[in-house]
Amino acid sequence: MTGQKSWRTRLAGALPATRESRIIAVNALIGSMGTGMFLAGSALYFTRFGGLSETQLGVGLAIAGVVGLATTVPMGMLADRFGPRNIILVVCLWRAVGYLAYMRVEGFTEFVVTASLLYVMDRAGQPLNQALVGRLITGSERNRTMGFIRSLRNLGFTVGFSLAGIALTTGSKAAFQWLFIGNAFSFLVVFVLVWMLPRVGPAKAKDTAEGENAKAVVPPIRDWRFVAVTAANGVMFLHDAILITVLPLWVAEHTRSPIWMITVLVTTNTVITVLGQVRTTRHIDSLASATRATTWSSVLLLLACVAFAASGWSDTSGWAIMTLMTALLLLTFGELLHSASSWEISFAMSPEAAQGRYLAFFNVGFSAAEIAGPAVVLWLLSGMGPGGWLIIAVCFPLSAALSWLGTRQKPAPAAAGPGPDAEPGPDAEPGPDAEPVPATSGS
Repeated sequence: MTGQKSWRTRLAGALPATRESRIIAVNALIGSMGTGMFLAGSALYFTRFGGLSETQLGVGLAIAGVVGLATTVPMGMLADRFGPRNIILVVCLWRAVGYLAYMRVEGFTEFVVTASLLYVMDRAGQPLNQALVGRLITGSERNRTMGFIRSLRNLGFTVGFSLAGIALTTGSKAAFQWLFIGNAFSFLVVFVLVWMLPRVGPAKAKDTAEGENAKAVVPPIRDWRFVAVTAANGVMFLHDAILITVLPLWVAEHTRSPIWMITVLVTTNTVITVLGQVRTTRHIDSLASATRATTWSSVLLLLACVAFAASGWSDTSGWAIMTLMTALLLLTFGELLHSASSWEISFAMSPEAAQGRYLAFFNVGFSAAEIAGPAVVLWLLSGMGPGGWLIIAVCFPLSAALSWLGTRQKPAPAAAGPGPDAEPGPDAEPGPDAEPVPATSGS
């Protein structure tokens, strides 16, 4: 009986602590499964059946990416005005309709218009979800919930890609379109789950305690510390570009490693991320601990780049395999630390009354890295070979130093808790400014 109780205790400890955080976790899994299905077949669909050339597809996605980047902060402002939950509900419906509309696209102009309208919502999804977490969850469970989101997203993408592989074996237009339908349906499921979360209204500054009004909040672009950590975060996120875009090309074109090593490396990263991201958040619960984690992350990423360079200088497949696996492990653990620290830093430095727009602005760094990162890294490596990795390596500690400058004089996280109209979860730890009212947590 004691053993059974212990097993149940360990299982409960491995799951999100509250009903709302569990809903958030399920949302992450379902949404990423749909997105994984779409991403696995979208490029082939548009070039085979949508009337686009590969060049037009790339240009169209770049245009849509810029539109999404430009509208991220305005979407965050809407979340501050109407509450993140309400805006997420609109986003879910918009994305469901948009992915169905992709099936009617024929030609470049229709693709650019449809993709741009979708990217407005796609780019807003991550900061809006983080803003909702910030409004509904406090204490260590907040960062832990973000860890669950990232772990389950990785798992969902893998499942989605696998399902897409089964469908794409036929190569028919109908099979591709079912992937689009599956993605649209996933957002309808997410809509229902978000509807079940507690309602949270617009964020409000604490006039009585601080004598401030929400209108007095400094815009993020005028907060030099926040601009510094946002820029640093964007550069640190080059690890995503390295993993998703650069790694397969580097292994195939610049090393003596067998091609199957690409699958081994990507699978290893996915497994470690799924199992390790939540654990990584355990000791990152303050601005100081997040700053230290960013520094350690930069060291690991620097060493990963050195190992990648060594893999390109290798003359044997055995040495290439060993150095590539070493680089992958260093990159993965650096990635886990950076993700956890970036959540805590962005929460801690976002004023409560403007959390939506601050988190959206912070996410612009990630979006910029996602758009420009692959091109910059591939340009360096194509021109310098393994030596290009050494230049990339230096960028990480420099970024960590810039992040430290932005956080070093900031007071302890006091403005990232839920608003006075939100209800923090019963298992959540009240923030330093939280009112002594019942609590809830959410996504």
